[in-house]
Amino acid sequence: MKKAVLMAITGLVFSASSVAFAAEAEPGVKFSGDVTVKYEKDTKDGEANASGTMSSLRLTGEAALGSGWSAFARLGAQYATNPTLADYNTDSAVYGDKKTVMTLDQFGVIKQAGELAFKLGRQDLTIGAMSLLYSRSESNIGKRAFVDGVSVNGAAAGLDINAAFVQEDNAGDEDNRIYAIRTGFHPNKQFQWGMTLGRYQDRVNGNTNHWALDSSYQQGKHTWTAEYTQSNRSEDNRAYAVTWNYGFDDKTSMYITAFKVETNGDMGKQSDFDNNNKGFYYGVKHQLNKDNSLELVYKDQKEVDSGLKNTKLEATFTHSI
Repeated sequence: MKKAVLMAITGLVFSASSVAFAAEAEPGVKFSGDVTVKYEKDTKDGEANASGTMSSLRLTGEAALGSGWSAFARLGAQYATNPTLADYNTDSAVYGDKKTVMTLDQFGVIKQAGELAFKLGRQDLTIGAMSLLYSRSESNIGKRAFVDGVSVNGAAAGLDINAAFVQEDNAGDEDNRIYAIRTGFHPNKQFQWGMTLGRYQDRVNGNTNHWALDSSYQQGKHTWTAEYTQSNRSEDNRAYAVTWNYGFDDKTSMYITAFKVETNGDMGKQSDFDNNNKGFYYGVKHQLNKDNSLELVYKDQKEVDSGLKNTKLEATFTHSI
């Protein structure tokens, strides 16, 4: 059975690649995406270790409609040897403990207006320069993993603009809503900074307001990036992340990230960093060639309230389509 599933995903990969190459000749139609294979091993004090491999396909097609409008749809597919580590929402009754998922998980329209792109539909979303406040990222797969609404990304009047007015695609009546805007400033080529304002409307746990400041500085092969955020909750309401990245050359780089996310520090406990955790990430990236890359990450962290230690080791191969 496992071999059959793997062969099916492999077939999808080659079929998608063929379609993408063929579509390049079609005016107004373009395809993009990637195929990834990720191995992950998780440990946590007092619990058994968990490990598994996820094989994924993400393929987006975009068709020009004229006058700056285009329509898009994304096919997401994944086979996970251990569903507890999968990139699809196993908490949803749609998937449960399934090992294989395949669906059109993003779709909508895009309007390009100058340097600004307006996207309406089901889409991925991250908030904050380091995805510190919120993350339902493009690496997710399937239903109940994204948001519905309008996002704006680009530049206006020399400023970076990122905004979102969306509702989560959740099960049942959990229609939590998000309103956020970030403005970025570029005093010079080496230094930039930004600020974010957001609101998370949670029907069950109450609404929270958030603000964040971020900055980035580059000097030679070194890049430092930092973000700090705080909510209007009375306690456990802060989060931060600081990253140092060193680029050895145009193919290989390494990074170290320190972070802390308190229980009420992010939006809906959905930061890209684990909620109620603090620790360090150690990573290495290597570009094998134009289309293929490798990334190795070790996450050494512990829960803020209990002090229980947990780790994650992730090794990811990516082939871009």
